[in-house]
Amino acid sequence: MKSRQPQDELYAQQTENRHLKEMIAALRDEMEKMRIAEQEHIQQAIAAAHEEIGQLKNMICALRDELERRRIEYEERCHALELAGRDEARQLQEMIRTLREKLERTDR
Repeated sequence: MKSRQPQDELYAQQTENRHLKEMIAALRDEMEKMRIAEQEHIQQAIAAAHEEIGQLKNMICALRDELERRRIEYEERCHALELAGRDEARQLQEMIRTLREKLERTDR
């Protein structure tokens, strides 16, 4: 019976080693799956960030264009108001001149 005991211990240790190796392999597989999932998640996040960056760039361009359009409209309105003011001043000066002439004629 003494010779059977070392063989039983050897078998038990071999069985435990096999189980440990299987557990290690399973854990490695699980870690690899987690790494792959993490990489996919990172790639999705990067793609979403690039998409958002593209949308923001487009929005910036659109806002710049709108700002430039409004600046041009503002300048055109200012120029039109300036011309209208000059025209009104010219008309008023012409009216003053005409009224002076009338006054001078009536004073004679």
